[in-house]
Amino acid sequence: MSFKLSDLHIGKQAFLDTFAISPLHRKLLSMGLLPGQTVSVVRRLPLNGSLYVKIENRHVALRYSEARQIDVKL
Repeated sequence: MSFKLSDLHIGKQAFLDTFAISPLHRKLLSMGLLPGQTVSVVRRLPLNGSLYVKIENRHVALRYSEARQIDVKL
């Protein structure tokens, strides 16, 4: 089952699936984030604000619009 990172509930764990081909794709790859890594949402700001996510052992802040471009699977 695949869905968007922006839809993942706080504390739930999933796996990075695919990224939309965009400048964000290059940004995530340059940070060493790859499909198959575990991801969980640590905190989210209200009103579709930023998401603070943990990917493997890294913490990353993403805009809601960026999180909508990232597919995850359970």
